[in-house]
Amino acid sequence: MATPATASMALPRQLGSKALRFILRDRQLGYLFLAPALLVILGIVVYPFVGAVLLTFQEKTAGAPGKWIGLANYRELLNNEVFFRTIYNTIFYTVSAVALKFVFGLGMALVLNQERLFNNFYRSFLLIPWAIPTVISALNWRWIYDDASGLINNVLVRLELIDETISWLSDPNLAMFSVIAVVVWQGTPFFTMGFLAGLQSISKELYEAAEIDGASVLQQFRHITLPCLSPIIITVVMLSTILTSAGIQFVLILTNGGPADRTQIFPMLSYAYALGGAQRLGMGATVSLFFFPAFVILIYFLTRRMLREKEW
Repeated sequence: MATPATASMALPRQLGSKALRFILRDRQLGYLFLAPALLVILGIVVYPFVGAVLLTFQEKTAGAPGKWIGLANYRELLNNEVFFRTIYNTIFYTVSAVALKFVFGLGMALVLNQERLFNNFYRSFLLIPWAIPTVISALNWRWIYDDASGLINNVLVRLELIDETISWLSDPNLAMFSVIAVVVWQGTPFFTMGFLAGLQSISKELYEAAEIDGASVLQQFRHITLPCLSPIIITVVMLSTILTSAGIQFVLILTNGGPADRTQIFPMLSYAYALGGAQRLGMGATVSLFFFPAFVILIYFLTRRMLREKEW
């Protein structure tokens, strides 16, 4: 017969075992609910990534079985002068385009943030470059830059500003800047809308208090506007950096990486290896894998920033 002392000791044990079974059951139920998401991640992210990594160690062409060659693709790529030119081109292309989009986007947001007649029309009109499909924009700009019948050359010739047409896309000294101009035209509205939303969320009382204290417009911009916009600036710049550096449409349609590889960037080089004339899938995957760490760093800082904003 159980004594009161033993009964009082057995009660916590029973409660503990029930709590343990409850926790284990909840944990199993949680894994069950997470299983579909995990399967999607494994199928869409992990499996293709592992397959791409294994592909870098193979000599494989489309429609043929792969041959294991170890680090030969990496050695060939590191001995290729075009690869190092591509690194420089990608950095110059991305930094220049993002910087110009930032400057123009912030300037246009400051202008559109002021009260004026037909302001909503101006804001809607601004979205047109961003709303047009990228391929259509690239084809239109290819016509605009055309040597013989392009809009720019025809206008400059009729205004007698130039005597001969300019090869905007085939001149090695102009091709990269021509492509960057198109990228800036298409991507600036993304910056403007993000900055404009941030400007409208800033309290007007802060500017009124600053005016009472005698702060100039430049001081208000430096000490109120920029600090309040800093989370949006970081997020927009990181997103634009990822999208710009990974974008291939404008370079592919306008210059196809030429002339003389002056507009060759990482996505274009990977495309040329994998889907070009040689169809070397292994080399295409190797180029992409070299570019992958930069993406990881950007995505890490972007995610960290967004989670920090969520906590605030």
